[in-house]
Amino acid sequence: MGGEHEVTVERAREIARSLAPVTEIELVHVPEAVGRVLAADVVAVRDLPAAEVSAMDGWAVRVADTPGELRAVGESAAGAPFGGTLGAGEAVAISTGATLPEGADAVARREITTAGEGVVTVHEAVAEWRDVRRQGELIRADARLLPSGHVVAAHEVGAIGAVGLARVPCLRRPRVAVLATGAELVPLGAAAGPAEVHDSSRHGVAAQLAAAGAEIVAGATVGDSLEATIETLGAMLDGGAELVVTCGGISVGAHDHVRAALAELCVEEVMRGVLATPIRPTWLGRRDGQVVLGLSGNPASAAVATHLLGRPLVGAPEDWWRRAPLSIAVAGHPERAELVRCDERRGALIPMAHQGAHAITSLAGADALALVPPGGAAAGEPVAFSRLS
Repeated sequence: MGGEHEVTVERAREIARSLAPVTEIELVHVPEAVGRVLAADVVAVRDLPAAEVSAMDGWAVRVADTPGELRAVGESAAGAPFGGTLGAGEAVAISTGATLPEGADAVARREITTAGEGVVTVHEAVAEWRDVRRQGELIRADARLLPSGHVVAAHEVGAIGAVGLARVPCLRRPRVAVLATGAELVPLGAAAGPAEVHDSSRHGVAAQLAAAGAEIVAGATVGDSLEATIETLGAMLDGGAELVVTCGGISVGAHDHVRAALAELCVEEVMRGVLATPIRPTWLGRRDGQVVLGLSGNPASAAVATHLLGRPLVGAPEDWWRRAPLSIAVAGHPERAELVRCDERRGALIPMAHQGAHAITSLAGADALALVPPGGAAAGEPVAFSRLS
């Protein structure tokens, strides 16, 4: 079959980005937009604040009238502004968040005033616009709050709503199906014999892709049967999945049927093999607008490859490459990079104890994936890394 063979990590990511499905734009209710990719800039529809607003409880005054005794002529509360215009020698009681009356140009804090019957004494001179949140000081109408392509975070929802929006245009989540192969697989939580393993890799990969913005529309396991593999993969492709991810069966052993099944289903090979441990067996293919990502059956390898290639395939933002020093030396193959699971602590990358392709437990507590170049790196040597998420 065609396609590029034994590519670098950088080239593999370029290929993945080029294959990412293009999805339609949909309007999403702001509270439901967390984790979604914006399809256009988020632009404020109003000034924020929308008017001059008090930052303190006190009295709305004219700077020219302070200090001095002023006539108390009303009140401005949040949601119930004073209806008139503040004249010379007058003051209006005001609450935090309330609109400043027309004619006022400062707020005298309650602490520097003494209120009497129909009057209030301001004991100090007040500077212009003191304790006033100016109209539009946070953002002006028609100004950009967030750029197109940004992934909305939970802490940004309030800001989007505050600038007057109820819905935002987002890219539809790519539809993803995940298949695990192997006669040894048993369901999560089931009693497993010595020759059996739990079907954890499929669920882990699905969780990673969902967190990256995908919609998981199907998941299945099949035994080591070419016919069953063709049937299940065919159903996933024909069922509308834009990305199909397989875990296991991608090699050329007697019980590996994924590549043969994909060839039968007219999936064209685009890439086979990455010059990096533990993801060397990774495979990419396409059929019309659909993409297939073939992963090793080794669970740590599958998780690392999903972070490296699955995220760009579903449109997740780029997070490569930052740099930090390794806490210990890492030996490397002379021709292959090492993707090392690490705990980033106090600015250093501490490799997890086990780095084998099978070592799924190395992901528990890991928060960074370091790219160690061919030949390895010395203790203290800065290397590129990506945050695991």
